[in-house]
Amino acid sequence: MSLGGSFNELAWHGTGSIALAHTIAPDRPGVYVYAELGKLHGLAVAQDWVYVGQGKSLSARLSRHQPHLESNRLLRDWLHRPGDRQLYYAEVELAMLDTVERDLISHLQPRFNRQRYPQHTLST
Repeated sequence: MSLGGSFNELAWHGTGSIALAHTIAPDRPGVYVYAELGKLHGLAVAQDWVYVGQGKSLSARLSRHQPHLESNRLLRDWLHRPGDRQLYYAEVELAMLDTVERDLISHLQPRFNRQRYPQHTLST
């Protein structure tokens, strides 16, 4: 998703079933984005970008975003709250994961990313 066009457009897939996303997403490298939807008469009219992530295996990475396993406190609280949500994911070549994730974070400005808010990084 680089604005410079250094690689092809991604083939995005979406699901409103965030709890089951890990069973739908492939066991392949990729990026994902959580969004909160604003709806009017059941139609999504706005998206608030919440979190961007990546994984060498989308299915394995998304399984760690289950509310009872999530380590990012803000994202965990958001996952527990009711609301209209969407998860988008796309396969990305392993070598491009960091670049695509950085591009998405830079342009979408998701509110719960640790890269954007380093004070939410857990101590190791």
